[in-house]
Amino acid sequence: MVSANIVVVGSINADLFVRMPRLPGRGETVSSGEPAWFPGGKGANQAVAAARMGGAVTMVGAVGADAPGQMCLEALQVSGVNVSHVVQGSTPTSIALVMVEESGENQIVVADGANSTVDINAPTFTELLTQADAVICQFEVAQEVVLVTAQATRGLFCVNAAPVREISADLAGLIDVLIVNEHEFAAYGNPTQGLVVVTAGSGVAKVYRNGDVVAEAQPPVVQAVDTVGAGDTFVGAFVVSLAEGMDVQTALERACAAGSLSTLAHGAQSGMPTVQAVTAFMQDNK
Repeated sequence: MVSANIVVVGSINADLFVRMPRLPGRGETVSSGEPAWFPGGKGANQAVAAARMGGAVTMVGAVGADAPGQMCLEALQVSGVNVSHVVQGSTPTSIALVMVEESGENQIVVADGANSTVDINAPTFTELLTQADAVICQFEVAQEVVLVTAQATRGLFCVNAAPVREISADLAGLIDVLIVNEHEFAAYGNPTQGLVVVTAGSGVAKVYRNGDVVAEAQPPVVQAVDTVGAGDTFVGAFVVSLAEGMDVQTALERACAAGSLSTLAHGAQSGMPTVQAVTAFMQDNK
């Protein structure tokens, strides 16, 4: 099978990971163990997930000319992602503070840096998008970047609408696939126009097409140690599956399986599975 040509336009973060017995409440201080650094960012995570699921992936983004940025670039390259369209500039690499409790649940705070400088004016940017089978964006980069990307895309245009922010009418009309979790789905007023994918953690994921549920899948049960990156794994797996020509139900089941597997290791990208691992996992869980 020829690999689907996937372009991811989005965020690249260095994640500062701290593990604690429970997440803090408002105004509360909770002690944690030793911190650790991991590559992350929704854009980079989804690029890695898509590459490990067999996609031929190019990342468009920005990092600083610093140690965190170099760590992120190396992680993308190790997973087979083309980083020739990632710019290293003077603005520091974006940082995410990731707090994870023993149950695997998490809270994340992102300090924007180089993500605010993603370049959409490079002469090869439009050509890159027009040749892609699918393009993925998230909302950790500027709205203008997402809209210009949507306007230039000729293949499948997918938006993971997180974090929640207003979706303009101009952008909404260009989205082929909208992927949100159940909380984001509610925040957007339960949209069902077009193809809308709604994840629910370990609950049932659903796909709506013009208001009708056309697919449902339950993620396989695993002993999760870290849920950071599970949603990004789902996005990468789902889009690659659609771009390869799979039906929506099959794509949803593969994405759910990939998301479950990704929770078995610490760090957003560390546990992201290969397509071979997902295939074997699905056969074992029939």
